[in-house]
Amino acid sequence: MTLAKTITDGTVVKAGVRGLCAGANVRTPCGPRRIEFVRKGDLIVTRDNGLQPVRMIWTRTITATEMAADPSLSPVVLKPRAIGPMMPQKELAVGRAHRLLIPGWRLEDEDDATSCLVPARDVAGINDNAFVERQEADVTYYNIVFDEPQVFCANGLPIESFSPDDETMSETPDTVLQQLRETFPDRSPGFADYPAPRYKKRERVSYTPDFA
Repeated sequence: MTLAKTITDGTVVKAGVRGLCAGANVRTPCGPRRIEFVRKGDLIVTRDNGLQPVRMIWTRTITATEMAADPSLSPVVLKPRAIGPMMPQKELAVGRAHRLLIPGWRLEDEDDATSCLVPARDVAGINDNAFVERQEADVTYYNIVFDEPQVFCANGLPIESFSPDDETMSETPDTVLQQLRETFPDRSPGFADYPAPRYKKRERVSYTPDFA
């Protein structure tokens, strides 16, 4: 199921999927590691809480046929410097619904020092370096789960880890939900007691002109 959201102007927007595509490098104490080689128990360098262990990592594979039928399942590709200097450092592909930490100076109605979590679908099209890419091969999305939402870097771009809001839970397969409940037996069934992200979430943002 792909969740659809109705915007105030009546437009219906499909949320898409979350996760990092294969080839993305995340920071570990031993240096960068490709997302497809990250395992439960590995330590990841986070933005606010130092080294944090991976509690779970789950994947979702989308076939080329599925993407052709539903473009919202296609990844958003971010070329180097799509968001800011060294953000990302090299090409990064993520699901449309995956949230990126965007610095406030890139948002027209935010204080320069206020960074916000923005879904990649809102970034696609802001310039030639950020776009939705139709794939001719299957794509696997990787999602990292910590004890609480974290921001960590993928190819130098700060992104959010798994965070179980309504949109996320609607997109999460039943088998993964069962794994989550087994990994976190003390959480409520709907994960309403899972800690909230420390950064503001934004939708349909407006961007300042590109930097030099």
